Amino acid sequence: MTPTAIRTVAVLSDIHGVAPALDAVLTEPDVAAAERIVVTGDIAAGPHPVDVLDRLVDLGERVVWVRGNADRELVTLARGGTTIIPDPIGPWAAQQLPDRHVALLADLPHPVTLQLDGFGAVLFCHGTPRDAQLRTTLFDVEAACAGIVATGCPEAEAWADFFVRSPAGDAQALSTFAPRDGRDADVVPR
Repeated sequence: MTPTAIRTVAVLSDIHGVAPALDAVLTEPDVAAAERIVVTGDIAAGPHPVDVLDRLVDLGERVVWVRGNADRELVTLARGGTTIIPDPIGPWAAQQLPDRHVALLADLPHPVTLQLDGFGAVLFCHGTPRDAQLRTTLFDVEAACAGIVATGCPEAEAWADFFVRSPAGDAQALSTFAPRDGRDADVVPR
């Protein structure tokens, strides 16, 4: 092992500003024990953008940040721009961000390469998974949805229903995103 190689990594992606989901994942034993937590994008665009960013910032250098498309869009919106994404919560979330969070998101790199013990250089990016195996962490979905509705986000109930109560499974995610990275639809599990 080289002196700079990292031994254990937990990879989190697509938090989308849902603090109860992040809290649940951060208490997972494998995540809590990881030397680094790599957050691969779409971090704060959702009902709890400030809470999510603050929790991750509080973890200090354990967190390795990678920019996702929703992070880029939040910065654009926070700086007065527009996007073509028809998400009612995105503009609301951007308005919640203090300048320090806008600056953090604006400076996120994409991609990031880390030296991992046993693997060497590993590239982390916001993109499609090439493995059909995604992990799920259980949390109180109804309490999370109630908290989302309580934020006052526009269309919060519909957003919570679609993104929290009925999340896509790995087969649905792969069938949606695999063709975007060049894989044939017949290779994707149904």
